[in-house]
Amino acid sequence: MRENIRAFVKEGIPLMDTAGLDTPLSETPIGNRQLPLLLLYTILLAAATALLLFGLMTLMNLIPTYCGLPGVSRDLDERDWLVLSVPVAATLFISGILYYAGDKAKRILRPFQGILLINAGIPLGLEGPVADMPFAIAAGENRMVQKRRILAAACMTSGLAFFFGAPLMAVALAIELLVIEMSWIAIVAIVLAGGTGLMCHYWLIGTDPVFPTPAIPAASLPMLLVYTGTGILVGLLGMLTRRMTNGAKKLFKRLPFDQLWWPAGVAIIVGITGYFKPELMGGGYEHIDSLLLGQITLQFLVVMMSGKMLLLSISIGGGIPGGTMTPLVIAGGAAGLFITFLLQFAFPALHLNFAVAALVGMSAMFAAGNRVLIAPIFFAVETTHALHALLPVICACTAAYALVFLLSKKKDSRVIQVY
Repeated sequence: MRENIRAFVKEGIPLMDTAGLDTPLSETPIGNRQLPLLLLYTILLAAATALLLFGLMTLMNLIPTYCGLPGVSRDLDERDWLVLSVPVAATLFISGILYYAGDKAKRILRPFQGILLINAGIPLGLEGPVADMPFAIAAGENRMVQKRRILAAACMTSGLAFFFGAPLMAVALAIELLVIEMSWIAIVAIVLAGGTGLMCHYWLIGTDPVFPTPAIPAASLPMLLVYTGTGILVGLLGMLTRRMTNGAKKLFKRLPFDQLWWPAGVAIIVGITGYFKPELMGGGYEHIDSLLLGQITLQFLVVMMSGKMLLLSISIGGGIPGGTMTPLVIAGGAAGLFITFLLQFAFPALHLNFAVAALVGMSAMFAAGNRVLIAPIFFAVETTHALHALLPVICACTAAYALVFLLSKKKDSRVIQVY
């Protein structure tokens, strides 16, 4: 059953680069005497990961970049030639370095390539390189022992928990992505790592929600039905984004030059788009705040929904390592708000909450695009501290996830069985 679930998840848009995950595991078991030392290493490495990530975020706040961070606004000028040229220059620079690097060096450098290109304006999320870095380093050997894989998963969990202040989301994501390798030892380790990441987040950043929202009331039954319908519609957009990503991959494979230079083509497209719509550049975490607080226009919603979906597909299709969760969340939030605007206009007696609508769209797109169910629910609640949004988010995520499962291609359904 675990292999069937894993096959279903792999058919979605990859959350991160999977090179480290494909390294074969050693069958050597972990002895009881090694367990206390393993858990101690887990806590120490989880804390070190959080501290390194905090240093990276501090550096990004000091040096002007096109990435953006949660709670940090950016001032990007339209028709700025730097917006057009910086992504191209950065991709050519890193591609030139990778051209002379060996296979192992390329694998280790890929997360750093993603961080550099996202800071240069590529519209992907930093959570991808953060999650992939420990696996890329641990996969430097031909075979990865089980202990090293567990420690890499713990570092990934700690990094995500620290970055978003969401340990349950990070733990659920690790379990859903690494479902084949999960054992009780691994689960204990990643839970410890998630708690360590949250403790460091509280210590270094604070206890406030990463993405604040206005007060959210409890949803009535008619409103839950509307939010569920919104989740289904956003789930269809998630499936469309996956198809666009697969189409972009096929298109890039037809290009007459080496795969190493594909990111340069992506950068040209991103730069031209950013020249006219600079808000599409980089991770754009501040746009999540705008969506949740209602500081948007209809034009902004259309640009975010269509632009993020298109540039995400092109970026992943062009082989750029980066997180897909953030662009999916932004596109889904914009889609959820846009659909809710239309429904509110059609049914004015419902009094829908637009912050909930944005959360519903974000979590449904996350669930449908990455093909994970539990992590998007925890993400919506932990990053906002909005407990009254829990039930609408559960309804929307379940509907979107079930839709993707039921509408999977026949060739997928031969592999994925319902137990």
